[in-house]
Amino acid sequence: MDKHRILLVDDSPNELRILMEVLKHKYAIVVATSGEQAVNMVKEDKQIELVMLDVNMPLKNGYDTCKEILAISPELPVVFVSANDSTDEILKGFDVGGVDYLTKPIDTNVVARKVDVIVHERELLQQLQDEHKNTSDMVMSVIQSAGHLGTVLGFLRAGLKIKTHEGLLSALFDVFDGLNMDVCVQLRTPVNVINKATRGMLTPLEEDLLSRAGRMQARFLEKGNRYIVNFESISVIVKNMPEDDIVKGDLRDNLMMILEDTDALNTKLGASASPAASSSPVKPDSAQTSDGAASADAKQNLAASTSPELRERLLDVASTLDMLSKQYQTNKSSIVNIIEDMNIEFEQAFFKLGLLEQQEDELTSIVAGKTEQFNQSTEQSEEMKEAIESIQEQLKQIVNSL
Repeated sequence: MDKHRILLVDDSPNELRILMEVLKHKYAIVVATSGEQAVNMVKEDKQIELVMLDVNMPLKNGYDTCKEILAISPELPVVFVSANDSTDEILKGFDVGGVDYLTKPIDTNVVARKVDVIVHERELLQQLQDEHKNTSDMVMSVIQSAGHLGTVLGFLRAGLKIKTHEGLLSALFDVFDGLNMDVCVQLRTPVNVINKATRGMLTPLEEDLLSRAGRMQARFLEKGNRYIVNFESISVIVKNMPEDDIVKGDLRDNLMMILEDTDALNTKLGASASPAASSSPVKPDSAQTSDGAASADAKQNLAASTSPELRERLLDVASTLDMLSKQYQTNKSSIVNIIEDMNIEFEQAFFKLGLLEQQEDELTSIVAGKTEQFNQSTEQSEEMKEAIESIQEQLKQIVNSL
């Protein structure tokens, strides 16, 4: 593991030698003999984690040097070292952003202990910031997943009203727009094959790939940021799958659910619009009147034959909605617990780290802002949950009527 890097700044070679002897065995030491040189080193060397700064130096004193260093790297801790131990001088050091003030001649044991504490506190602060970022990323992922779920549910609800292959394809591309997917689609019907892309016309290569996908034995094929999915009556090429594994997994799951439903709807539409059904001769009005009873019987028989299939399909959709609703509740509870734990850990860490008031305020502001974003997204998700429950109730009524 690399040693923590400390910058020593003093115009006295003897003072630099003393500090180096104390710290060199545990830390990587770099030195500057003027304020200007120290500022330039902080600009160029991003690995510096602590600055120990002499106050009384020619041309640019330690206070002015500290201001310039913190303007470059606001989180970098600066410890002043000075022979002047007056209260006014110590307050000056804290006013310009210093975290500690050591007086000369230095006590080597005190210096070593204080440096250890400051470096350790900086490590803890970095861990807190990393945990906060991970939590924020997780919250945003949940928010994004909730948005995707709303798009999928909208498609499932619209599917109950779709009557044509063209209408099905239009609804499908509305979903792709909502998910920001760049796709090519081949929809295979009993009458024809329909190719369509989100960006205008398909290239000959894309048409060839879709045709090959239709003959694939596998359900999907992934290559880089391209993802090919194949069902019996539909094949899709996604050209812009995200690199993030979590986002990619969410989109992949939603895509499989959408295309499975699309395939079932397309098959159903093909059966209801088969050539045999459409080629039946139309009887004159008188014949229709005389055969009214037979026509009614035929409609009843058709309903009886299709109701079990429709009922089974609706039950599948209802089951999927129930699963999604439970998963949403689980994710919500998990994120709420993470947010609460993070806030508790932040409050505990403030007492340990000895942060400046400005640093505490900045971290508190970040946490409060992200917590507020989460609360707002939770309210929106509750509305979506209510919509899901409404759809579930409507599905139950439809199923019970069949």
